Amino acid sequence: MSIRRGAVIPMLLASALLSRAGAAADNDCTSLFDLADLPQSGLTISSVHFEQQNVFDLADPGTFWLHRFANYSHIISKELTIANDLLFTPQSPLDLAELAETERILRSRSYIRDADVTVNRYCPETNTVEVLVKTWDNWSLLPKIDFSSEGGSTEYSIGIAEDNLLGTGNQLQLDYAKDAERTGYLFSFASPNILGSHWQTLVRYADNSDGESYQFNVQRPFYRLTSPWAVSFDISKDKQQITDYVLGENVNQYDRTQQGFTSFLGWRLAGNSKRIHRLNSGITLEDVSFTENIDTRFDLPAERNLSRVWVEYQLLEDQYRKLFNINQFNRVEDINLGWQAYIRLGHLEQSLGADASGWQLDAAIEKAWALHDDVWLLANLKYHGLKIADLRQQLISTHWQLVYQLNRQSSVVGILDIQRGKDLFADEALYLGGDTGLRAFPLFYQRGDNRMVATAEYRYYTDWNILQIFDVGFAGFADAGRSWGAEQRGESEIDDGILYGAGVGVRLLSTHSSRGTMVHIDLTRPVSDNPELGNWQWRITARRRF
Repeated sequence: MSIRRGAVIPMLLASALLSRAGAAADNDCTSLFDLADLPQSGLTISSVHFEQQNVFDLADPGTFWLHRFANYSHIISKELTIANDLLFTPQSPLDLAELAETERILRSRSYIRDADVTVNRYCPETNTVEVLVKTWDNWSLLPKIDFSSEGGSTEYSIGIAEDNLLGTGNQLQLDYAKDAERTGYLFSFASPNILGSHWQTLVRYADNSDGESYQFNVQRPFYRLTSPWAVSFDISKDKQQITDYVLGENVNQYDRTQQGFTSFLGWRLAGNSKRIHRLNSGITLEDVSFTENIDTRFDLPAERNLSRVWVEYQLLEDQYRKLFNINQFNRVEDINLGWQAYIRLGHLEQSLGADASGWQLDAAIEKAWALHDDVWLLANLKYHGLKIADLRQQLISTHWQLVYQLNRQSSVVGILDIQRGKDLFADEALYLGGDTGLRAFPLFYQRGDNRMVATAEYRYYTDWNILQIFDVGFAGFADAGRSWGAEQRGESEIDDGILYGAGVGVRLLSTHSSRGTMVHIDLTRPVSDNPELGNWQWRITARRRF
């Protein structure tokens, strides 16, 4: 039984009243029980209790004034904010799957570091249980200072972000940013669960050096596995400078403006609680235009309008596991070992503004396997196809990741990424270098319609921490890759084959921050015949993954 709009406050009052009414029978309840020994059906939740923990545990050794100040100045997530995300209420039947799913939902909130939703008391006399919802907050007020320097390109942003405004779970962000493409200001507000209704909203406005951008979204998603329906409305405009690169050097630049609107309605089809089938139907208006600027040296790409109506089928299997040291370290990762897939067929409609009638097909399938107790394989396969007028565009992408956990503190990881494209749009070319997996080379080093990157990495997770703010890990890695096949502008025969690079690095995981940023400090060496590349290069980036 899910919480309906407006049901959260009555739920809290009911929980309090039931707790008082049950005080006389309190002696009949016990916290000493084995969950597996409880009756498999007929149990009812009599009350729900909450424990919200602050950012730092001041009883831990090594805490000092900084941690005390952080706790003092932090507004802990309100009980109502946590209760809004519960999938059960007092007097509802006990469903352990609902407790586990609630735990995942709470952990997915950026302001929650971890969550534990358990049955903590059993009352055999009344055949009821009490549920304890325990959460640990992240530090959510972030004076934002992001800095990245790699491949001769420096990016930074400064501002302030609050990911748990006054303990309500709402997000507010003000930014000034500069990267290789633009400078600009950003305002953003998001509410992930408006008043417990499971509706979400996002308002974002950016005034950039290359034009304004905005997005407004309101939706009620499939917020739980058994949600019967979903609906979404999204309108956006994004204007930015697009740069063509050769060997990381700017050879051409122009402005691109994307305007779009998407709305859909979704339904849950027949199925059981472990295998979910959904059907979505929607409309997308998509218009892309280009204009010259002072750095434009070549012809502009052709403008396009790909407005369409579409229908989509989704499959989701519920086989979630709580794992560690897969993509991060020293924190719970909710990994689904079940199949996840979708297929979307769209028809381009001239009545909506499309350039011509046509078809667009998008599909994806994803799966994770436990090959052994300490060996995990994660994979996905994606397809995109577009047929309009004389264009026959295709892009096939696949990602494979093998994780072999040698012990609690170390892993060996192999990653293979392949994209195979045909007739891709000029402004959507596949670049290789820097943040696309080849870490020893500059950003945008190679360009093409096809891309391949293979990585072998050794990871070591220490027990060290810096002021209880950063956990420390180490990595050694080797990368190989190539991007090829697109029309080249400003062609060069230097490094036009497979590229190789290696390096070592430090990983600093921000353990108590709502952004969960992991700082990468790498010393890399490329294997290159480019005389302008140095033998060894320092590279500093902030990422979400190891």
